[in-house]
Amino acid sequence: MVEFISEIFGKFDELTSTYNIYKVETVGDAYIAGQAEHTLTDENSPATVVRFGLEMVLAVHAWSRRHGEKVSCRVGVHHGDCIGGIVGIRMQRYHLFGRLMSDVEVLESTAPEGGVQVSSICKEAVDHDCKVNENAAQVFEGLELRACEKDSLTTSKGELHQFEEVGGRTFIVHHPSGKHKF
Repeated sequence: MVEFISEIFGKFDELTSTYNIYKVETVGDAYIAGQAEHTLTDENSPATVVRFGLEMVLAVHAWSRRHGEKVSCRVGVHHGDCIGGIVGIRMQRYHLFGRLMSDVEVLESTAPEGGVQVSSICKEAVDHDCKVNENAAQVFEGLELRACEKDSLTTSKGELHQFEEVGGRTFIVHHPSGKHKF
């Protein structure tokens, strides 16, 4: 299990460099990463963060095929403010706090297996990003965000959540050609 997680998270670490994403921490089997707003980072692109999430799913599926194991993942993406800071004295770690983090947890845990679910706030940010940023539009090209058609959000363990908990209806990332399974 440790070797598996290490291989997968190692691939995710490579993707952070490709997409200019910051790895915050790992907690169990959760990989927490994000991108800060301008002044804290040179590049901020919600479209890039969503593409990063898709690449995470593809990396897990590629690992699964190579090893003949049935493994998948779920990704949740949100956009907004949170608080970050160093926690601890002896084993200090940088950690994120706030409503954004609880929303991301719900988005991830209720995403379809092998899929990426984004909040309505994230969709708005991606739409705006693609309109004003040619690079973002290229990164997001060939993908679309479709409204989640379920009546509520359900985790793999059967826990029920309402869309209002994450700011409204969520969206699932799709590739219109059906070329990729997310």
